[in-house]
Amino acid sequence: MAISHTAATRSTVDTARRAREAGAEVVGLTSYAQSPLSEICTHTLVAGGQDLVFGLETTTSRIAHPVTVDALAQTLLPLRATAAQRTPHLSADVTAGHSY
Repeated sequence: MAISHTAATRSTVDTARRAREAGAEVVGLTSYAQSPLSEICTHTLVAGGQDLVFGLETTTSRIAHPVTVDALAQTLLPLRATAAQRTPHLSADVTAGHSY
C-alpha cells in the first residue's frame, strides 16, 4: 500500500513502481485520482481531496487517509484472522528503529 496526498512524491511513486515490477499488487491511497501514483497502482483509493481554501486539502487528507486505512484493516483483517494473528510482529520489526 502506497499512501501520498499528492500521489506525486518521488520516493512513494518509485517504491510503488518497484513493487509492481516485482509482481506485487499495489493499492494507492491518495487525494488525486489522476496522478503518477494512480497510473502505477493496481488499485487506487481516493480520499480527501482539494478543498476550496488553499492549504486545507493537506489537513483533510491527513484525516481521511488514516480513517481509510483503519476502515480497510477493520474490513479485511477478519477475512484473514488466522494469518493476521500470526504476523503482528512483522510491522513491529519494520517500525522498531523509528522510535526511541
